[in-house]
Amino acid sequence: MDLTPVDDQRYLRGAQVTNAEGIVEFTTIWPGWYRGRTIHIHAMVHVSNERVLTTQFMFDEELNSVVMARAPYSARTGRDTFNDGDGIYQDGMLMKVAQEGDGYVGAIVLAADSDRDGG
Repeated sequence: MDLTPVDDQRYLRGAQVTNAEGIVEFTTIWPGWYRGRTIHIHAMVHVSNERVLTTQFMFDEELNSVVMARAPYSARTGRDTFNDGDGIYQDGMLMKVAQEGDGYVGAIVLAADSDRDGG
């Protein structure tokens, strides 16, 4: 059910399957922002068709500023919420990002209790 769009106003939705080591790779754009929230990506982890983790990834604000100063992002002004003002932000949600060519590569490690036994 998480993969079915609920309206035509949501963009960049997708699903990826991990490899045998539990790693997934995908290409996307730098996410945008909306009022009251810092720049972020939503993520859900499923095991055997059951959602076991819902989380978000955030980005370093210095790097957000660099990206937001470039076209086409610079055309949209008025960003009102940054990591330190976002009520959901936690340091563990910060994606590690490094420049690669003319873009960036990011990585984050997620831990999910796949059988929900607390272990």
